[in-house]
Amino acid sequence: MRNRTLLCCVLLLSLTAGCADDATTLAQAHAATTTLVQDAQSTRATLAAKLSTMPASDPSRSNVQSQLNQLDQIISTAQTALPKLDAAAAATAQPAIDPAIVQAAGAIPYGSLAVAVIGLIFGIVKHIQNGNLVEKTQDAEKAFEQVVGALDAALPSPTPDQQAKVNAVLDSDVKAKVAAVRTA
Repeated sequence: MRNRTLLCCVLLLSLTAGCADDATTLAQAHAATTTLVQDAQSTRATLAAKLSTMPASDPSRSNVQSQLNQLDQIISTAQTALPKLDAAAAATAQPAIDPAIVQAAGAIPYGSLAVAVIGLIFGIVKHIQNGNLVEKTQDAEKAFEQVVGALDAALPSPTPDQQAKVNAVLDSDVKAKVAAVRTA
């Protein structure tokens, strides 16, 4: 009986530690995704402004439009991920198994062990789902970096007039973030 109780405690403690780690990871992913949405929207506005200054005959215009479409997809993916990240974070804050069930199962022989194993399995599944969700948001960040890199390669150096129009749209934070992505 003593060993069974000890095993249950160890399993539940490992589950709790994993959930706390997931909560931190999900909070970081939420912050990164929020920043990604803001940066992508600012870059989209800049790109749209640049596209409006390009002559219709410019050969790079279709490439810029393609990158604009990719930015729209990145923004959509990231905005869709935010509520999922919130829900996953809320789920990690709740116990895997209702405490009333744990208490009731304690009266059944090996019930507490069964509840601990079910809780562990549930925790592992939650951990894997959270990892997949975080991975998807990281993929969106990589896609944003690729779009910025492709834009640098596709667009010719702007004329001073074009650069002035683009700079009027950008704020200093976005300029710094785009510059950081370009140097990476």
